[in-house]
Amino acid sequence: MPSEALLLDELDNGQRAVLDDFVMASPHAAYQQTSVWADIQKRQCGAHYRFFLYKQHGTLCATAVIREVRMSPFHWMAKIVRGPIVHDIARLGTVVAALKETLAGAGCCAIQLAPRVRGRDVAMAAETIRIEAGVPLPLSQQSLHVSTGIVWLDKPEADILAGFKQRARRQLRKAEASGQIVRVADPDDPADVALYQNLLDSFYAAKPLYASRDLPDAVAQAGLVKRLGGALLIAETDGVPTGGHCFIRQADEAIWLSMPTVDPGAPVPRAYGLLWEAMRTARAMGCVGFDLAGLPLEIALDENASGRLQFKRSFNPHRRIMVPVNSIVLKPAAHGLLFNARRAAVSVRNQLIRTRQQWA
Repeated sequence: MPSEALLLDELDNGQRAVLDDFVMASPHAAYQQTSVWADIQKRQCGAHYRFFLYKQHGTLCATAVIREVRMSPFHWMAKIVRGPIVHDIARLGTVVAALKETLAGAGCCAIQLAPRVRGRDVAMAAETIRIEAGVPLPLSQQSLHVSTGIVWLDKPEADILAGFKQRARRQLRKAEASGQIVRVADPDDPADVALYQNLLDSFYAAKPLYASRDLPDAVAQAGLVKRLGGALLIAETDGVPTGGHCFIRQADEAIWLSMPTVDPGAPVPRAYGLLWEAMRTARAMGCVGFDLAGLPLEIALDENASGRLQFKRSFNPHRRIMVPVNSIVLKPAAHGLLFNARRAAVSVRNQLIRTRQQWA
């Protein structure tokens, strides 16, 4: 058989290892395309996943972890976050065509996908998806960031520091003068994991509008670090925890996953030392770049977003444009009716949530 496409509702242990190893060995690796991530989302959000494996001449050449979004009892939409995964971008067209055929046969009415590629492969991936009838969603409907910032780590530490803006270097000196200590936590130590969870809880309590629904808890983040690579870090000043940071390894880069910080009651630069130590840790692991997990194209308007943008920009990252989320409609009539109805319902729900939080 020259090609074989499998769509599975569950994976056995052997299939899990094969899928995850394939993903993490790809230059386009993404933690959202691992079975580990699917297990976390099932546990925390009740999400339902399916798994796509595509072989040619008996050799695995593509995978996809697919989140099923139920549109009606008989129709669903496939969300492939930062996937599908290939090792060779030239195979992407064949893989997307196989995905379309396989998912249409399973009752799927539309696919949303946005492979995590970089460099010249971005243009190739975008054109391939366009040929396969993909249409980028409007910017207001993008569920993933469409640009990010990369701090390059493949040079001496002194050169990395010299590339930061003056604000970052100044804040790093203040953090050092304050006595802040950043250490790498042990993901196998229950005390460290519990401390990280306390930081997450305190952070969300102070920022109720922060989008945290899909972010893993501390146990899950520790599990991601152990299975995929990366690190958990904890910052303390005078023995008082002031923040934490988790990054995950993806191929030869590290990517920011979470950074909960808390107010220690004193003017301490909480986040700068954390991120710098994360970069140093990732560099020691052999990572050539640190992905800041989003750097908006547009100007951030709300206070929280503006503060995050100023913080990230102070490290003077290289701007990387991402493949946007594209929609491929498989069943136009069903998708046109159900997608618009679902989008309206989600908008009303989110507005109600924001109203309750503002009046809480």
